[in-house]
Amino acid sequence: MTTPSIIHKTLRLAGAAAVVGALSASSALAGGLLYKAKNEGLAVAFYNYNPNSFFNDKGELVGTDPDTLNAVLAAMGAKIASTQDTEWGNLIPGLKAGRFDAVAAGMYITPERCKEVAFSEPIFGVTNAIAVPKGNPKGIAKIEDIAAKGLTVAVIAGSAHVGYAALAGIPADKVLQIPDTASAIAAVRAGRADAFFVDAGGIKALIASVPEQDFEMTKPFSEINGHIAMPHGAIAFRPEDADFVIAFNKFLEQRVRSPEHVKMLETYGLSADDLPRYTAAELCAAK
Repeated sequence: MTTPSIIHKTLRLAGAAAVVGALSASSALAGGLLYKAKNEGLAVAFYNYNPNSFFNDKGELVGTDPDTLNAVLAAMGAKIASTQDTEWGNLIPGLKAGRFDAVAAGMYITPERCKEVAFSEPIFGVTNAIAVPKGNPKGIAKIEDIAAKGLTVAVIAGSAHVGYAALAGIPADKVLQIPDTASAIAAVRAGRADAFFVDAGGIKALIASVPEQDFEMTKPFSEINGHIAMPHGAIAFRPEDADFVIAFNKFLEQRVRSPEHVKMLETYGLSADDLPRYTAAELCAAK
């Protein structure tokens, strides 16, 4: 027969266990993404594009964004649990749907995107350029030339360069939106586009990776029709994870100011000239 004292002791133990479980659950809830990052780790989406996020010869995910994200999370005592190669157009929808916790894909901060995601402070700021066939047969020196000459330009679908093309005065039917760099190269070679418009760092990587060596780059530029057009890349998070972004930014600020960060940029064809010049708030408010 069980004595009352044993029953009371059992109930007390069960109650204590329930309290501990409830506290653990509430801690996880209260900690939100920071708790997950430090324990389970973050699920991160990327877009396979050199120099921002791509697989090296060893099959490792590297680039400006994963390298920076790994360094900052390590400083926070956190980590990445998994990575997911995702089409560009699915990055923000997937983030908002909770399929991953962060996007490390060289995503540029734009006012439109700021309405949908919470950006970290910028990792880099880069000039733009145009990839043209060797010899530049159409005489393209700047993006405005494409509009003036009635030419067709290829851009990554859903990227900031779609808007930049419009800013240059290029009609929508002359902007060929393609899924990736390989498709852009194929489009220009096939004559479906006259040039490929993207950031200067991406074009440098493209030219270096094409065995045929049949492309060249125009002089980089940071303005289009008198407007600043210097994209800044950052890590994207969900708006509800704003507290995590604040904590992340404290460590990111230290990282971006370090010699290690400049050295990392140089590894991927960038330099100290490509350090951020604007804050996320300034870029979100840009017109």
